[in-house]
Amino acid sequence: MAVVTSGTYEKFFEINDKKYSDIIDPRTGYPATGTKSVTIVCPDAELADALATAVFILGEKEGIAMIDQLNGIECLLVNEKDELRTSKKLKLNYYTKNEDSERQQTIKIVGQTEVTKI
Repeated sequence: MAVVTSGTYEKFFEINDKKYSDIIDPRTGYPATGTKSVTIVCPDAELADALATAVFILGEKEGIAMIDQLNGIECLLVNEKDELRTSKKLKLNYYTKNEDSERQQTIKIVGQTEVTKI
């Protein structure tokens, strides 16, 4: 099993305080926009790498729709608004610190129906 991420967190450039990705959209010749990060879970590392870049370029709606058509492959996407989006079958649990106390709370994200701000 492979887990591969493509994103704007390492390689980017800034012009007039706007961050641009190093991932180029071949349809426009310009940096891809709308997505901060895409993680693919897949049995094959090379396929996961290619899909992470493809979903990043396609964007939230088209990219996740493509992944939903593939068996055994799942996706987690962070858009420009810092919202998490997932493919339909991805089940994700993570913990975040509750601002009112030292206790941790669990947030569950199952499929595209829930949006969680990170």
